[in-house]
Amino acid sequence: MELHLVDPVHQAPVLPQSNIASVTSAPKRTWQRRTSDLCYIALKASGFIASSYLMALGAPLLFFLALSGGDAGLLFGQIANIAERFLAADHARQAAFLGEVKVVLIGLATLLIAWRLPRFLRDLNNELSGEKS
Repeated sequence: MELHLVDPVHQAPVLPQSNIASVTSAPKRTWQRRTSDLCYIALKASGFIASSYLMALGAPLLFFLALSGGDAGLLFGQIANIAERFLAADHARQAAFLGEVKVVLIGLATLLIAWRLPRFLRDLNNELSGEKS
């Protein structure tokens, strides 16, 4: 199934013209349609990736907020405790901690993307085929 975006420009009726004009305009229309589809997919995919990474970065905040029971004083107390211990540690332990944080955040982002990807692809296919959800 060919993916294409249905918009008013592509739905305009084609007026009868000579054979030479129709032969040269058909490849141009196909090229424009594929280019517009590619740009649309790139924009939607970049928004999808950005929102997934923002969710992954917000997950630790949600975790600490749940640990504190919604109390802002306890939340900032926990964050201050982690910050004090991080600053008091030597350089090797700081680097090890940052490495673990990177692995956890990248893993969390990967899981979020894998979880959200089927719906994103289904919605993208529906939007490009002109179906209404």
